[in-house]
Amino acid sequence: MMIKKLTKNDRLQLENLISVIEARLERHEFWLPIKETAKEHFFDDEWTEFYGMFDGEQLVGASALFYNEYEYGESLQKINACNCKVAEIGRSMVSPEYRGNNILYQINCHLVEIAKAKGVDLIVSTIHPENIPSQKSFQKLGMTKECTYTKSNGYIRDVYVLKLK
Repeated sequence: MMIKKLTKNDRLQLENLISVIEARLERHEFWLPIKETAKEHFFDDEWTEFYGMFDGEQLVGASALFYNEYEYGESLQKINACNCKVAEIGRSMVSPEYRGNNILYQINCHLVEIAKAKGVDLIVSTIHPENIPSQKSFQKLGMTKECTYTKSNGYIRDVYVLKLK
C-alpha cells in the first residue's frame, strides 16, 4: 500500500470512495454533507490537498488538509486559537473493507508532516463526539479535544487541535 497526493486524475476514485462511505454509514451524523463550493476546490492546492492510500491502483482511504477558513472558520471561533497559520484535517475516510488497519492514522501522519513543511502553526479537526475510532486515531496523532459545539448546520462536533509551533 502507498500514500500519494490525489490529483484531478483521481477524482472519479475519490467520488466513488465518498459514495461508498455515504451509502454505508452506520450513523449518518458522523459524516458532514459536502457543499458544492468545497467540491469545486478538492484539487485546488491553495484550498485543499487530498492524500490517499492506494492498494495497487485502488484508492482505499483519503484525508485532506484544508487551508481555507470556509472549511474551518466556524470551529476556530469556538476555540482560543492563535492568530496564526491554520489548516484543518478533514474528510477523513477509509473504505469499510480496509478499516482497522491504521490507514487513516498513516495518511494523517503524512498530512501533519506536509502541514509542518508549509509552516502551519495549528491543525484543527472536527469529529462527532461518539465517533470513537476517529477520536482514537486523531488522539494518536497528538491532537487534543478543545470543545464540543453544535455547528450552524445542526451537527454536533468535538474540536481537536494540534499545535505545531
